[in-house]
Amino acid sequence: MSNPTPRKRLPVNPSLEHLQKQAKRLSRQDHTLKLAEAQHQLAREYGCKNWAELSHMVKAMNRGTDQLYDVKRQPDPLPVAARSRDLPLIRKILQQDNFTQNDLDTGLGHALWYGDESNWPQRKIIADLLLEHGADPDGQYGSNYGPIVFGTGECVTVEGLEYLIEAGANITFRPLKTKYGLHCPMSYILSTYMRGENDEKHRYIDVLLKHGAYLPLEVTSSIFAIHRGEAKQLGELIDREPELLNQQFRDMPYGNMVLFGATLLHCAVEFGEIECIAELLKRGADINARAEIIDGIGGQTPIFHALATNQGNNFSALKYLVQNHGKQIDLSVSATWHRPGEVQSALMTPLEYAVYASREEEPQWKRASKDEVELLRSLTRNA
Repeated sequence: MSNPTPRKRLPVNPSLEHLQKQAKRLSRQDHTLKLAEAQHQLAREYGCKNWAELSHMVKAMNRGTDQLYDVKRQPDPLPVAARSRDLPLIRKILQQDNFTQNDLDTGLGHALWYGDESNWPQRKIIADLLLEHGADPDGQYGSNYGPIVFGTGECVTVEGLEYLIEAGANITFRPLKTKYGLHCPMSYILSTYMRGENDEKHRYIDVLLKHGAYLPLEVTSSIFAIHRGEAKQLGELIDREPELLNQQFRDMPYGNMVLFGATLLHCAVEFGEIECIAELLKRGADINARAEIIDGIGGQTPIFHALATNQGNNFSALKYLVQNHGKQIDLSVSATWHRPGEVQSALMTPLEYAVYASREEEPQWKRASKDEVELLRSLTRNA
């Protein structure tokens, strides 16, 4: 028995115009095919019932393509039901055959990304059901975001990653061009905006390494040791290359507050790796080292990276710095920086930044807490 021809996969950023040209080429190559027949054949090759469904799917995938932050992409009913774990509604939609291939793929992503180990059994039931109906483990999310495996890294869901790998997903590919730049599975976990879930992050990285994931070239051994929480290995690397301790890395990747031109201590603080922070400071890293100023932006010291972090989940790093090294921290340093969706071009000290970022009009996900402001004020009072 011959294996069925595998369906084609749409690219990260599909173009309806490109698909129309493909259909015209098919029609020209086979003079027995009218254009409408060629469109229908092409639609079937992409897993759709007809050309209208393929067109709808491409338009749905392109929603939010030009939006980088606070993306306003309204998913179709099946992905919404998957995210809310509404199993009866999911079954109803599947029974009515009222979905596209991208709905299945996006729904699978939503089932795997959102939640925790406590509700994993319910999420797995949904994922299994979507997979049975044709969801693709290597499917695209849409919005020029990339494969759904990326979301397991962004949301730090180890169980979701393991599920996709077991289902046959490829996690070894090199970086793809997306609206967020070049990305691969490893870069997504290393650049996740989540903070305070380092044990899960380390487990996720271990799973990727076990299955041969590609490591981006810009992630040096010392930077990778920080992301893995390997303080001992970090120390050994510095023993071999002492200049690493206070070196500025112009191309240091990632960070909610971008790390271009920063030191290893900036990186360790940004990602809340307290054992690595302690190792670096023990070896003499400069707690007031300033990041390189690139194109007029930069100059921040490590403590800036512990302030107003995503969802406020890096407070432990700020607390550690203040309680253990508060007397050495220079709060008079003014800097500028890049953050998601903004360039802070007005000079601010750490305290000024914390106060500024604690305003009610600041988006909740990147707002500084009153505790952060109070901790910094306590340092100025005790100076």
